[in-house]
Amino acid sequence: MEDLQKILSTPAPRIGKTGHVALVGRPNTGKSTLLNTLLGTHLAAVSNKPQTTRKHLLGILTDAESQILFLDTPGIHQARIAIDDAMDRSIARVLSDADVVVCLADPTRKPGSEDALAVERVKTVRKPIVIAVNKVDIAAPEQIEECLAYYQEAFPKAPVLKIAAIDRERAMPLLEHLRRLLPEGPFVYDEDDLTDVYERDIAAELIREVMLEQLRQEVPHCVAVAIDRWEEHEDRIFIGATLNLEREGHRGIILGKGGERIRNIRVTAAKRIAEFVGRRVELSMYVKIRPDWRNNKRFLSEMGLDGR
Repeated sequence: MEDLQKILSTPAPRIGKTGHVALVGRPNTGKSTLLNTLLGTHLAAVSNKPQTTRKHLLGILTDAESQILFLDTPGIHQARIAIDDAMDRSIARVLSDADVVVCLADPTRKPGSEDALAVERVKTVRKPIVIAVNKVDIAAPEQIEECLAYYQEAFPKAPVLKIAAIDRERAMPLLEHLRRLLPEGPFVYDEDDLTDVYERDIAAELIREVMLEQLRQEVPHCVAVAIDRWEEHEDRIFIGATLNLEREGHRGIILGKGGERIRNIRVTAAKRIAEFVGRRVELSMYVKIRPDWRNNKRFLSEMGLDGR
């Protein structure tokens, strides 16, 4: 009887437009920026360097009419090492789960081999495809036309929307179009949920984002951030992070003269994490050498970077 009362008192799930939307494209087309803009929070790591996103990330956008489950993916590029293969598996999984695929294009760069890889990958799916030409706020008209021509030749029936991922108002037409494409169904998540990823995993990505901003181009890609300590107190969170490096030579670059660089990384990252969790953050960071970790399948699995 008690179980029956619980069932009867449980509110029915909300119904509306809902489904998974995959954000795919070559590296640095603005997939993570678009996700953050639409959600109104800094969920995904963003930088102007390739391979910022290493695994797919779910972002949940709920409003009165819909619950859209955005799947941010690593940039599509030629696989060379084990971590590239893992990112490739992550993209394949997202495309399999998606109800709609958004192919983001960057007109500020001439179409090249990575665009061809993105087109080839997206052509394998039998799902509704939308072409979103990003960065129209900074691209020249002739660049936009060249980009449009390339992607429309590949997907002649796909609708095209011109957006600026950094500006929510200029991304809204894409959101409205996606809502029309999605099926009706029950909402899966609570309306306050933003992701199914743990806060500690977001913290690791925000630390890596800061490193991408402050370090030489080749160094951040050789770093895997692990959160080893997460202690929540009433007014603050104590976090301990290990920076796993591939080469001993990178230790000095990350530490900087007298430890100045790693202090800057720590302070900036702590502020960014605090903004996300809504509490003061005390962050400590340690450096560990793990030679060739990007080719170590066991380590990639332990770090959740195996594409599963």
